[in-house]
Amino acid sequence: MKKCISLSLALILAALSLLSCSDNGGEETKSASSETVQQSASNTESESETEAEKTVTDTVREKYSSYSYDGYEYKVLAPGPNAHFAYDEVGADVNEVWVEESDGTPLNDAIFARNLATEDLLGIKVTPIFADNDEIIRNQVKTEVTAGTTDYDTVLNRMDYIGPQAESGLYLNLMDHLDTSNPWWDKNIVETFTMFNSKLYWITGDINVFDDFAVEVLFTNKSILEQNGFELPYKDVLEGKWTIDRMYQIAKACEKDLDGDGKMTVGKDVIGHIEGNDHIKHWIYAMGEKSCDIDKDGNLEVNILTESHISAIDTLFSYMVDKQMTYTGAWQDFLKGGIVFCGAMLGPINSLREMEDDFGVIPMAKKDEAQERYGNYVSNGWTTAYAVPMTNKDPDRTGIILEVLCGFSTDTVRSALYDVLFAAKLVRDTESVEMLNIIFDTKSYDWAVDFSWGGNFANLYNGIYNTKNNTYVSGATKSQKIINKMLDRVIEDFKNLEY
Repeated sequence: MKKCISLSLALILAALSLLSCSDNGGEETKSASSETVQQSASNTESESETEAEKTVTDTVREKYSSYSYDGYEYKVLAPGPNAHFAYDEVGADVNEVWVEESDGTPLNDAIFARNLATEDLLGIKVTPIFADNDEIIRNQVKTEVTAGTTDYDTVLNRMDYIGPQAESGLYLNLMDHLDTSNPWWDKNIVETFTMFNSKLYWITGDINVFDDFAVEVLFTNKSILEQNGFELPYKDVLEGKWTIDRMYQIAKACEKDLDGDGKMTVGKDVIGHIEGNDHIKHWIYAMGEKSCDIDKDGNLEVNILTESHISAIDTLFSYMVDKQMTYTGAWQDFLKGGIVFCGAMLGPINSLREMEDDFGVIPMAKKDEAQERYGNYVSNGWTTAYAVPMTNKDPDRTGIILEVLCGFSTDTVRSALYDVLFAAKLVRDTESVEMLNIIFDTKSYDWAVDFSWGGNFANLYNGIYNTKNNTYVSGATKSQKIINKMLDRVIEDFKNLEY
């Protein structure tokens, strides 16, 4: 869902306080929340205006207050603290599932308040089962679900681990137990991974944290732009005019061969654009393309030899190789200065707090203005997703618990992450906050990447940059047969799943 960064720190703290002080199955909190809204409104406020003031928390309480599970212990198998990954600002002891106590830090306290509110409303106890790493979880799920010995309600793990396990029949169809139209679920995940218009086996939403740190963005050196008479391209983004051609114009105008050796070198000269040589594949999503997508009938289809896909590849090759816009580098190079644009995950943004030059955050550039929306790839190896093991004895109960946890996360976890960490501490201007809204709303996922089909796609995309030779069509043609065979197997496997 669109994650609008709107609440002030004071409102966030007030929301956290409200959520964490209920003693009566959520009814007291619900009343307190309503009272607070009413007090903030004028006496003459219309009924429709009052309705507009309703928080997501209020909505969740209204929808799910009739459910009570008499002290049920809801268990989540998940990576322990630092077992998946954590950037400094997230906190070494913070994970997406559970924290032991409130400690005064925004994200920690938001997770604590979210869980407490859920426990109060539904009469449950949230209990984590922490594993030392993602691989252990993958192996544990396979062994225990196959043997029917699971002791947990849900699994939280890397998306690229969960997907293939779902194909093997280890997880239940979430469409039978969740209302995926609720605004707290990530609509991009739902649209991308719902098969046959009826089957979805993993999901993310406001309940997750790491999917937001794993989204690909462009970091932009504001100081270099200003020195060359440019503003950060926020207006271009908002007007739908932030294209790879516009990016090229700015990048080349700012480049300078400072040492006069006739070549551009990262760390010595002013460089227009850098990417990790394994990140070039992310640009296919910025161009509005996917390697594999769901067609109108809900079936998977491979797009690597479509006219639009080939055109996108040719565009990338033209700008990145022929016109020499792109050089190999990492976000650590951007931190040092001397680079106009850097494509990287949002995760390292905390490290950029120490950067001397001023910087901004913008979406990846579109192919052209005709492209309807921006596309910002989310790394599936860093992103966690929820799934329900097929051995779950009461999946409807689990679905309600997940709905409440995710719904309560909107006014707590999401707000703490975006309003406090991103908006108040990590970005340096209000425009970047608006850019993050756009980035989070245009996340891009891909079946082919999730299933790592022999590395075929990554090799095809990255290869044209690494070899400086656009042999994409011939390479894709050779890979098509293999990829289609893998795809047919996946389709057949999911069609045959009973749940």
